[in-house]
Amino acid sequence: MKTKGLIKLLVGFTLAASGVFAVGSAVSSKKAESVDAATTTSRLVAKLGNVGKWSQSSAKLCAYLTNDNSEYWTGLQTISSSKTMYVFDYSINFTPTKLIWVRMNPAATSGNWSQKYNQTGDLSFKDATYLPDEWDPSAGSCSQWEITAKVYTSSNSFASPKTSFGVSTVEIVENTHPQVSGVVTLAENEEFKVVNAADNTWSGFYGCPSALNSAFSGGSKTQVEGSGNIKCLIAGTYDFYFDTETKRTWISRQDIVDADGWATYFNSNVGCDATGATLPSGWTSCATAFGNLSSEARNYIYAGKADENGDNLNRALATYDHAVVAHPSLTKFIKNSSNVVRSSNNLVSFNPLSVNNTEKNSIAIIVIISLVAVTGIGGFFFIRKRKYN
Repeated sequence: MKTKGLIKLLVGFTLAASGVFAVGSAVSSKKAESVDAATTTSRLVAKLGNVGKWSQSSAKLCAYLTNDNSEYWTGLQTISSSKTMYVFDYSINFTPTKLIWVRMNPAATSGNWSQKYNQTGDLSFKDATYLPDEWDPSAGSCSQWEITAKVYTSSNSFASPKTSFGVSTVEIVENTHPQVSGVVTLAENEEFKVVNAADNTWSGFYGCPSALNSAFSGGSKTQVEGSGNIKCLIAGTYDFYFDTETKRTWISRQDIVDADGWATYFNSNVGCDATGATLPSGWTSCATAFGNLSSEARNYIYAGKADENGDNLNRALATYDHAVVAHPSLTKFIKNSSNVVRSSNNLVSFNPLSVNNTEKNSIAIIVIISLVAVTGIGGFFFIRKRKYN
């Protein structure tokens, strides 16, 4: 599965990978597209039963599409005895009504009837086809289905899909699982489920990187049966990867994952205690790591909440805030995409006794100025917060 930008850290470290469970590699979100007014590009899936007969002699597999007036041959793939599912891209300028799967001579370089070894009967045009282990499967012995996932949400009381992911995005996971993917924008507290179009299964079964554990509630991380609606607790646009076999959705969001990766690195390499009392030894490398993040990840960190008892990012921001107050010479490198420096006023208590005299004086001045400012506005002190549960 597949594909978004990773943090590139220039200081000789690597962030812990947060993979998409089902793919083992970055997923390609290849969407159906209209090349021009008359051409459609998408994908077809073939599933071979047992792969006994058709895999012999290094034979090749392809699909023949027609509407009885126009025809199209997909590319060829060599059939392997260890592989049961195959994905074929196609690009056509007509609406196909018939599909035939063809076993070809291994010498063939393109689909054609003269080098045909075996074929299915005339099938209806569907996203996916199961071919039993027969030399020439009849249409009646084959089964076909639709590969589509539909996301329903509480935004319209689950009346109609908010978005759908079709076969044009399909990737094969673990050799037998067709997976489709896409993006979904969710509001805070918006509930959702994913429906598998082939069997109309409503699923709240999901997984996510640990960095997103607090972004969702409800649903189930263990099973489809009895899984309720999933609730989004942090608004934003998420990447969805839906396994049409297990009915499990992997949910990711690169800015949060990258922000968590940076926080993990910061906590391990900043080189000071949580109170910021000692001068950080790794400040420059942490700043470099932050600068290499996407603007979305930097904005997410910028809006974060400092909390010594929170998650990776909460703890990193608490240490950062303490350090820049305890050591005014440190560069405040946490800025948003508009280059606005993050305020470090929301601090939990720390012990100033371990700070040197110069730094004590600086802290005392900051405290006095803050007290005067508080008194001047009637005792109210406004703290920036972000929506985070």
